[in-house]
Amino acid sequence: MLSVTDLTGYMYCPRKLYFSKVLAIREKPQEASIKGKIKHAVFENAGRKDKEIICSFTGKDSLETLEMKYRQVYYKVLMFYIQQAKNDLQAQGLQTLTAYQELWPFFLREAKERSGYFYALAQEKKVYGETLWLALPKGISELKIISEKLGLVGVVDKVEIDGKCIPIEIKTGSAPQEGVWKENMIQLGAYMLLLTEHYGKDITEGYVEYRAINERRKVFMNPFLKDEIIELVQKVRNTLNSKELPEKIKDMKKCERCGIRDICFSQK
Repeated sequence: MLSVTDLTGYMYCPRKLYFSKVLAIREKPQEASIKGKIKHAVFENAGRKDKEIICSFTGKDSLETLEMKYRQVYYKVLMFYIQQAKNDLQAQGLQTLTAYQELWPFFLREAKERSGYFYALAQEKKVYGETLWLALPKGISELKIISEKLGLVGVVDKVEIDGKCIPIEIKTGSAPQEGVWKENMIQLGAYMLLLTEHYGKDITEGYVEYRAINERRKVFMNPFLKDEIIELVQKVRNTLNSKELPEKIKDMKKCERCGIRDICFSQK
């Protein structure tokens, strides 16, 4: 059974995926990936506090009060995950304080934007506390879906259930000037196919949420994207079932950042 991340891993570097999945050679966590995992974990887990925060919000509370509640949640969760990644950070020559100083402004902005959104919604609808919470679109976080037909498994960051099923893929890295990165399109498209099979109805749209710019960008399913994903699944499966190591990629910038570059270059 392949995972959706195997597809994007193949797109990044088939050879690296082969080293990891077939030869069990994995690179040590790199600085960018460590910070990215911390960001993603904070978003996922801090988001679970939304209900508690919103239900405690009253008409007498100010925007500043709501923002401070979010700040406290983000601070607590961020510190937890920085400590969890302490050994990996130190292996890259980074202290936990340095990681906090680099990441905290990101979540300060998130606390401000998130509290601002909920505060504006409360003022517009004139509802607070549990009533406000019940008025919000509902969703499912980290939904794991398996497709026996495709031989594919994936975990969707969030599925919003508001009249229709909409998959949301959260990205903490940079966003392109317009549209979405190709890997993100394939990943979200794969989730649409998985959800279509899971729910028995066509899921034709989803969003990539780029948190660095606080923007959602839509991706539509179409026959071309569907065929591309199905073909990619077969390519990945063929590669991983082969006894031959894939050729080196030509993008040397990726090689410069790779943690198994020396092992890779020592092979034919």
